[in-house]
Amino acid sequence: MNTTARTRAFLKIHPLFGAVFLVELLFVAALLAGSFRPLAEVSIPLESMTQSEDGTSVSQPVTLSSGGYRITVCYQAAFPEEPERTDGTAVATLDFSSAGNPAAVQSDAITLTDTFSTVTARLWVSTASTVSDLTLRVTETLAEGQTFALQSVTLTEQSVWRVTSLVGWLLLFAVADALLSLLFLGRTPRAPRCGWGVVLLLAGGIVLASLPYCADFLYTGHDLRFHCYRIWAAAQALADGQFPVRMFTDGFHGYGAATPLYYCDLFLYIPALLYNAFLPLQTCYQIYVLLVNTATMLLAYYSFARIGEQRLYGAVAAFAYTLCAYRLTNMMIRASVGEYTAMTFLPLVALGAWAIARHERPAARDWLPLGLGMAGIVQSHLLTTELAAIFLALFWICNLQVMVRPPRLLAALKAVLTAVGLTAWFLLPCMQTLNGQKIMISDVHPAPLQSTGTYLIQLLGFFGVSSGSSGAGTTGDMPLTLGLAGCLALGLALWCCLRRDCWQKTPDTQRRWLGLRGSLALCLLAMWMSTTSFPWDWLANKLPQKIVDILLKPQFSWRYLAVAVVLAGVISVLALRLTEELAPRLARGVAVALVASTLLYVGAFYRDYAYSKETITLISTETVTDFPYETMGYDYLPAGADLATFDRVQATTRDKDVTAVWLGQGNLECQNDTDSTAEVELPLLAYQHYTARDAATGELLPLTENEQHCLRVTLPAGYRGTVQVRYTPPFAWRIAELVTLATALGLAGWAVQGYRRRRRERIQEETVQEDFIHV
Repeated sequence: MNTTARTRAFLKIHPLFGAVFLVELLFVAALLAGSFRPLAEVSIPLESMTQSEDGTSVSQPVTLSSGGYRITVCYQAAFPEEPERTDGTAVATLDFSSAGNPAAVQSDAITLTDTFSTVTARLWVSTASTVSDLTLRVTETLAEGQTFALQSVTLTEQSVWRVTSLVGWLLLFAVADALLSLLFLGRTPRAPRCGWGVVLLLAGGIVLASLPYCADFLYTGHDLRFHCYRIWAAAQALADGQFPVRMFTDGFHGYGAATPLYYCDLFLYIPALLYNAFLPLQTCYQIYVLLVNTATMLLAYYSFARIGEQRLYGAVAAFAYTLCAYRLTNMMIRASVGEYTAMTFLPLVALGAWAIARHERPAARDWLPLGLGMAGIVQSHLLTTELAAIFLALFWICNLQVMVRPPRLLAALKAVLTAVGLTAWFLLPCMQTLNGQKIMISDVHPAPLQSTGTYLIQLLGFFGVSSGSSGAGTTGDMPLTLGLAGCLALGLALWCCLRRDCWQKTPDTQRRWLGLRGSLALCLLAMWMSTTSFPWDWLANKLPQKIVDILLKPQFSWRYLAVAVVLAGVISVLALRLTEELAPRLARGVAVALVASTLLYVGAFYRDYAYSKETITLISTETVTDFPYETMGYDYLPAGADLATFDRVQATTRDKDVTAVWLGQGNLECQNDTDSTAEVELPLLAYQHYTARDAATGELLPLTENEQHCLRVTLPAGYRGTVQVRYTPPFAWRIAELVTLATALGLAGWAVQGYRRRRRERIQEETVQEDFIHV
């Protein structure tokens, strides 16, 4: 029977599915047909704007069809009596709306300041909608003596949005069809090897963790704007051709920010590329959170299932870890993207350390998780890297007699080389920049950790009780606790310790008991280090200064909860396996209790925190005015830089016979009519590795640092032309990038080769079995 005949027979049996599929095909065909129409470009009529009762100006309505549009606003704002004055204040706010179909229009308010004369933003009209009454409302917020003139507002449709929209609808239909095949076709799919219970736990955990992000807004978090700014700035840099991104060229009103050199943005390239595909910024962030939750759940399941050698208990531990109290705090309350991304890889580090210690001759599958896990943490959050390294060292010291054997030392060395190779592209520039340039954060000594610890009522609070007296942001709205499930895991582990004489003396049981004992000890240590009772001040006075600086780098002692919760996952899966040997029903009951207690905490957390938090919309953010300087990561500015400098984006010179016009994007048009060299102050921060060249001849021009820690270019006598200032990474950084590329390709090639080898072996085994059956 050919494909056409099979399709007809299938549709006769399942007419409902055929009808749904036909509707989907017609919808996709309509989208494809609409994608060939000419791109629209609409100018808002400004000459006929009328004053409303509240003093704002309203334009005449225009018609706009469905699509994604880039808004370009040209205007002039000045102080006539002080032509050179610019202070970065807002002069007007622009809002687009539709009275007849308000839900079809999606756009943020556009803030105009006297720093610029042109800004861009984004606007969407939803699929299959046409707005016939789109109006622009202009609200002026002028200072005394300031004038404002709106020159033009143009909406240009973007072709990339048509592709993005089509791909999005296709993905949505594919998911819907898959669900229909499960719900309505009457087929019972074959259960996966791990079982439906594991699948439901993993899928349910991902959905629950991502539930607060299935909305048309974002809950406010401590660092939300900073990380959204990182996504926006990385998107702009990628669009300009930077890869990897070393400099946020559009940061701080175009002065530039070297944030990526100190805070790795690798994983943020995913939402940045989505933003360049013309998705709203908050949608890009929401997709990123969904991907991180999925990766956290799957990697935690893989790690805990291998440690406990039981898939169901591994899924229970992964469920509790992904939805643990501290991780929810990082995601929702703190919006600490780097830290909750790093927590994705902590289970891999725990698995790698456990596997190397367990096996006499560790194979690649034993040491590779440690290398990959540490590489992921380094490229997510350097402070979490330090915490993981400290506890890895403690684990090694506690198991020194076992770990110093040559095969294990070799495995650990392979893991280190893997991690270094995968992160060389970031580590080398980071270390060189830290050593070669003083930045703002260099002048700030880490705060004592003693005052930032938690109290027992916080740490062991079942539902995230905050005492409000531990400082550093823990007051009132920041639960720092293991949660009900974490406390239950500790209780089960202590019960197992009390029953240690009841276990069978088999090698597997003995190995699990030793693993449980060591993990419990390290978990309790991490919990202690996160509290106010740990002697941080005493250590600061007794230890050498270099060691103290390392210990104080995490800023807040409650960060050690990240280590505690991953060790709680290890403890729970090992304790469940040990309990199963004595009382299988008790083990299953405790597993159910772990899931139930996790659900109970999540419900209480969402009720008390998520739904009481303020919300924010970041839809069409494409103007730097949407990010206050304090949210742009000013810690990474050159030491001594003044934030007020960024309100003036133009080149200046002290000589009246020298003219200089800043064109943006690192281009300076200038003319020196004097008989001597002249200096021009540039609106670029004085980071290392900038070069200035004449655009026509390529002649290198001197660059120095001025009093405002910005760049100053020296022009030769009689010079006339365009100067191009570019950020040029050193050659050694390119070598480091090649090392990372070679490491990644080597691992990929090794994985493919191993897969092919295992497949050949499986085929050979099946062939031998078939021959035996025939015989």
